[in-house]
Amino acid sequence: MTFNQQLMMRLLGFVCCLALFKWILYRQLNGFILELILILMIGLMVAVIISGFRSVFHRSLSLSIRQWVSFYLTVVGLLVLLMPFGLFGLTSVIKTAIPISGSLFTWLTINRYPILIGLAGMYLVLLVLALRIRKFLYYLVSNDDNQLATVFKLAWQDGGSSDLWRGGLWLVGMLSASGLIIIGLAGINRVIENKEIWWLSQGVINFVVPLVQLTIILKLLGVPVNYRATDRLWWPVWFLSFAMVGVLGGLSGNSGRQPIPQTVIVHRGVIDHDATGNTIAALVKNSRYHFPYVEMDVQETKDHHFICAHDNTIKIPHGGNQEIDRLSLKTIQQYHRVELFGDYLRVANRLGQPLIIELKLTNHSDSNMGMRFAQLYRHQLQQLPHQVHSIGYRPLRQIKQEIPSIKVGLVTMLNFGNIAKLSVDFYTLEHVTITNYLMRSLTGEGRPIYAWTDNRRDSMIRAAMMGVNGQVTDQADKLAMLKINADQNRWLLLLNFLLDYL
Repeated sequence: MTFNQQLMMRLLGFVCCLALFKWILYRQLNGFILELILILMIGLMVAVIISGFRSVFHRSLSLSIRQWVSFYLTVVGLLVLLMPFGLFGLTSVIKTAIPISGSLFTWLTINRYPILIGLAGMYLVLLVLALRIRKFLYYLVSNDDNQLATVFKLAWQDGGSSDLWRGGLWLVGMLSASGLIIIGLAGINRVIENKEIWWLSQGVINFVVPLVQLTIILKLLGVPVNYRATDRLWWPVWFLSFAMVGVLGGLSGNSGRQPIPQTVIVHRGVIDHDATGNTIAALVKNSRYHFPYVEMDVQETKDHHFICAHDNTIKIPHGGNQEIDRLSLKTIQQYHRVELFGDYLRVANRLGQPLIIELKLTNHSDSNMGMRFAQLYRHQLQQLPHQVHSIGYRPLRQIKQEIPSIKVGLVTMLNFGNIAKLSVDFYTLEHVTITNYLMRSLTGEGRPIYAWTDNRRDSMIRAAMMGVNGQVTDQADKLAMLKINADQNRWLLLLNFLLDYL
C-alpha cells in the first residue's frame, strides 16, 4: 500500500469513527464517554496528519519523544481552535455535556454579551497566530534535527501576510462549502419528497462534510490530498465507508421525533402585533381565545415592587437607560406608565387565563427576589396552573421551596451546559440553537420542553419535529392551526446539521 493509499484509508477511517462516536454519544451521553472519545479523536487526528506527511515526504517518519509530545500538544491546540467551526460535528455534543451549576449558568447568561465579545477577541488573536505558524507541524517532521525554536522560526517566516490571508480564505471556504452542501441537500429534499433520498442526503452530509473539512485542514498544514491517486479497487472501500456513515448518521438523532400537539404559549400576551406586550389590555384582548398560556415578563424595582416589563432597562430623561432594579417604582412612574404585576395576575385569574411568568434578572437583582415574589403572590399564583420560568436558577429554587406545587422552568439563550442535571420542572429553549443532542439529554428526564420565540411556520414545524412540547410565539393563531406532514417537512431536519458542522 502506497503512502497516499494509507492516507486515504485513514481519512475514511476518521470519518467512519466520527459517525460511530456521534452514534454512541447520542445513545449514551456522559462525561466519561465523551472524554474517552475526545482522547481517541486526538489519536486519530495525529494518525491522519502523520500519514499525510508520509505521503508528502514519501518516507516513514522518525520523531524524538520531545517531537512526539510537541506534535500531540499541537494537535490538541488545533482541535480546540476548531471548536467554533463545529469540530466535525462534535462541538454541539461537547457544549451539551459541560458540567454547570445553576448559579454559574445564570451568571454566564446574564453576562453573555461581554463574555462572548471577549472570547471572540481572544479567539481571533489565537486564530491569526495559528494561521501564521500553520506549517509548524510540517517543519517539525521534515527534519529530525530541528529544535522547537528553529521549527517555530521557520513556520513564522513561512507565514507571511499573504499566506495569512490565504489561510483565512481557506477556512471561510471550508465553512461555505459545508453550509452549501447542507442547504443544497435540504433544498433538494424540499422539492422531492422521498424518504430514500432523505436518508441518502443524511449519508452525504455525514460523509462528505467531515471529509471536506478534514481535507482543507490538511491543506492548511501543508498536506495536499490527492483523491485521484486511488484505483478502482478502492470503490468498494468508499462505498462501504459511505454506507456505514449513512446508517450511523441516520441513527444519531437526525430523524426527529413524531410531532405531538403543541402547547400554544402567547408571547407577551400579543398575537400578530395586535396590542402592546406585557399589558393588561393585551391580556384581556387575547384571553378570549383561551390558549393554554400567556407568557409575560416581570421585573423587580429597587424598592421591591414587581412590574410588567420585558427590557431590563428603562429610559430616564437626563439619565439615559437605567436598569429597572436600580430605580424605585416612584421614579419609574414619574416618567413611564407601568402596570403592577399584582394587578396583571389578578386580571388573569379573573379571566381564567394561566400564565407563564418570566422573572427577569440582572447582575444587581436582589438575592431574595424569588422568595419575596412567592411570598407576595402565593395565594394568587395557586388559583390557576400558573408557571414561572427564568434564567435565574436561585430565584426558581426559592419559589419552588415557598410554593412546592408551582412549576418552575429554566430559560436558556445559548443552550450550553449539562442543564439536565438542574432541578427544574420544564425548559424554555431558544429555538435557533436547539440541537439533537440537547433534546436527547433533556427528553430523557420526561420534563416538558418549550421553544421560544417561534414565529415562522418552518421554524414551528422544525421545533415540533425535534420533539418540543410547546412553543412561545407572537403568532399563536398560526401555531394553533399548524398541520405537520412528516414526509413533506422532513427536509427541515437536515438544516440541523448546520448547528453541528458550523
